[in-house]
Amino acid sequence: MKRIILAIVVFGATLTPMLFVIKQSKPMFEARSLVSFALGREYVYVPDPSLTDIRAPNAGDFQGFVNAEMLLLDNPKLVRRAIEKVGLDRIYPDMPDTEAGLVGATIRLDESTMIELITGSYVVKVSVFHNNPVIAAELVNALVEAFLDHRRVMYTERELTTITARLEKAQQEAEEIDAALIDLLGGPDATGLQIEYENSVRDEVALNAELREARLNLISLQQRMTSFEHRLGAEAEALETETAIEEAQSRISYLEQEHRQTQEHIAELSEVMPKARLLQARQGAQTDRIAELDLRLRDARAVEVSGFDNVRVIEEGTPPINPVSMSPRTQFAIALIVAGIAGFAAYMIATLLGSRPKKTREEDLHAPGVTVMKQSPRGDDRPAHLAR
Repeated sequence: MKRIILAIVVFGATLTPMLFVIKQSKPMFEARSLVSFALGREYVYVPDPSLTDIRAPNAGDFQGFVNAEMLLLDNPKLVRRAIEKVGLDRIYPDMPDTEAGLVGATIRLDESTMIELITGSYVVKVSVFHNNPVIAAELVNALVEAFLDHRRVMYTERELTTITARLEKAQQEAEEIDAALIDLLGGPDATGLQIEYENSVRDEVALNAELREARLNLISLQQRMTSFEHRLGAEAEALETETAIEEAQSRISYLEQEHRQTQEHIAELSEVMPKARLLQARQGAQTDRIAELDLRLRDARAVEVSGFDNVRVIEEGTPPINPVSMSPRTQFAIALIVAGIAGFAAYMIATLLGSRPKKTREEDLHAPGVTVMKQSPRGDDRPAHLAR
């Protein structure tokens, strides 16, 4: 009878705390969201080949790309944003609405979040566990939304800011180049400078030829004038020749002045042309750079509006119907089994201990290997004659 009572006591002592834990526990629900990733050369920005010589970069390893995205997704900052969006008082009512409470809730929710790559696919599953199915769905959606916003800030807003700053700087440099060309040439266009130089060279060659011809003509007239001076009756021809000599000298003076001016202009052009060519080359390169940056800016704005084509949410979180934890009936059945096993074990142990034969004190004294030590009489127990 004692053994049965012991088994019942152990059974009750084991079952009672388990029933208390089962009663206090709440069912746990899992809400999930599926995010699909794609990687390829079509998702890598490549400028127009007519504007630049930049080649398309290697798309890289897909596994490494997804692992990097999963690390980006597994971020406590994103968990905190999700908590702030859903509301701390709704998620964990027992947590205080303070900074310390928010930090504790972030740690707690981070432990209740699971991110894994589905084997054999390009899909990442984001799961959030909570005892409220509606809140679990809101949390997983808020977490994925925070992830997409974070990627947008990283890849588009930062890209837009960088490209805009570079474009403004390139435009400023182009304006400085145009101002330098205006100071040098009087206008921002240096394409006619080479033509002007070639025309000046041709004018110089022509002036040289005309000047040579005019000088030869003057020499001829001077010789003719000399022949008329020694002849009688040639006063009229001498006067006419003298007039022709004056005209020839005037023409020579005019041609020499034009020749000097042309040479001075050619010298100026020869000094200006290297500077103008350098500025013109910089102007052309800056124009190409502005066109490239403008194209990249349009592409970045288009990506910002349309979103990332290589990242898609193919399944949003919905409130789950069935909990992932065991039902109370199953837990109660397991508790009964465990308590029954504990009670049965206690009964068997008591039975085994009670079945051992009891030995008397004499049997114990005469048992093999037992040595009995006799005690000497104490001083008070000695005979009286010995005590004296």
